[in-house]
Amino acid sequence: MNNIYFIGLGNMGSHMALNLIKKKYPLSIFDINSKLYRAFANKNVKIASKPIDLAPENNVFISMLPDGNALMKLLLGGQGLASKIKKNSIFIDCSSSDYASTLKASNILSKRGVKFLDAPVSGGVTGAKSASLTIMVGGEIKVFRKAKKILSCMGKNIIYAGKTGSGQIVKACNNMMLGINMIGICEAFLLSKKLGIRPEKFFDICSKSTGSSWAMMNHLPIKGIVKSSAANNGFKPGYAAKLILKDLKISQNMAKAANVNTEVGKKAFFLYKKFCKNNQGNLDYSAIIKKLS
Repeated sequence: MNNIYFIGLGNMGSHMALNLIKKKYPLSIFDINSKLYRAFANKNVKIASKPIDLAPENNVFISMLPDGNALMKLLLGGQGLASKIKKNSIFIDCSSSDYASTLKASNILSKRGVKFLDAPVSGGVTGAKSASLTIMVGGEIKVFRKAKKILSCMGKNIIYAGKTGSGQIVKACNNMMLGINMIGICEAFLLSKKLGIRPEKFFDICSKSTGSSWAMMNHLPIKGIVKSSAANNGFKPGYAAKLILKDLKISQNMAKAANVNTEVGKKAFFLYKKFCKNNQGNLDYSAIIKKLS
């Protein structure tokens, strides 16, 4: 069985790692925040004091980091994890990294004889807990096939997207749609309420009509209608506004590089940017309704 080294134990990463433990994979873990190890008390895991400590003992590496800069720092900064990974190992980056960093990481690791997959995820903290994430994967198809069993421990829909970087392209474009959709949901509910339609009634009708969407059915920004909505809990994040802002920025950088005009995506980026500037970036992305009210 593969020995797995999981790096990045935040809101989603910790649950993903715990799901691997449930499937009896030998696991080593690391995070710069040692307080996050509490979730692994009494679990059969090895804890590294620094990234390179347990690298030689493992042949599969999974990172769940904030962004591409954190990925580069992990691989090249300090003592440099990339220099300690054994040849023929597999490195799976589940972070939402930018496209350029993804290609750079793949190139760095390939020179060491290490196979790289970009495998960003969708489904939020709820999906991470229940191992029902959608995982979109870029890289060599034969490496994907080797890694699919491991990925299936953390997600329900494991989809091969294409060559290296394809997973990140799909993730950024998907989240651009999500951000646009959430803004549209907010505006429609605010307008209908202003004109005298109760939110409960509007939801009941729209949930059965053409305006329905995954975002509305799961993350409706109105309290007391959808059970899984962050609005029921003071907009405590499942998917923080600062994270969708990051993904919207990635999508806009890709659009600029590809010379594609994404006007609505650009507008969504600027609206979330203004929202996060008001120290609300740690709220759920659906809290953008506060900006639009």
